[in-house]
Amino acid sequence: MTLTEQNEITLREQDGVLRESLLNSRIMVFSCSAYRSMCDELYEQFQSGASVILYRMGKGFARKLSAAIPKLGGTKQSAIDGFVQLAKMAGWGDIHCRILDETSAECVVHRSPFVLHRTDIGRTSCYFLSGVLASIATDIYKKKFDAQEVECLADGSNNCRFKIHEATEPSSAIHKLKL
Repeated sequence: MTLTEQNEITLREQDGVLRESLLNSRIMVFSCSAYRSMCDELYEQFQSGASVILYRMGKGFARKLSAAIPKLGGTKQSAIDGFVQLAKMAGWGDIHCRILDETSAECVVHRSPFVLHRTDIGRTSCYFLSGVLASIATDIYKKKFDAQEVECLADGSNNCRFKIHEATEPSSAIHKLKL
């Protein structure tokens, strides 16, 4: 099953509670500037440790997002396509993911809302989305994956590009973060 007009996600509000129709999950909406402001606070308090916090937050967020994946199709490719559709609908940019082999994949995001323009965090900044991608791959393949952003709009690239790979050691992606 894919997201089509007959089974698209709809939102409904009742007494100040906004829910989506796919999982009946309560959602909240906030702007990219609010997201960036939250990230700025993390970096002010935790300096480079904020990158690890954002990565782990992305992983935690995606564990709940993964609950929708079985409803989007039975194959790995249909699950990936479903995630891409959900991410686009959430305003996460124009996302393109491709499987390279059973242990790696690549995602390119045009107009990512997770870009942080800070001089103190290095050449990549989309740590939250890296965590999401690692967790989604882990759920789809049923083995541990890590993700690392290798190109970012924050460093002047035309898009954000992520490498997703099977984990070789516990928390290897966190050790690879350019802190």
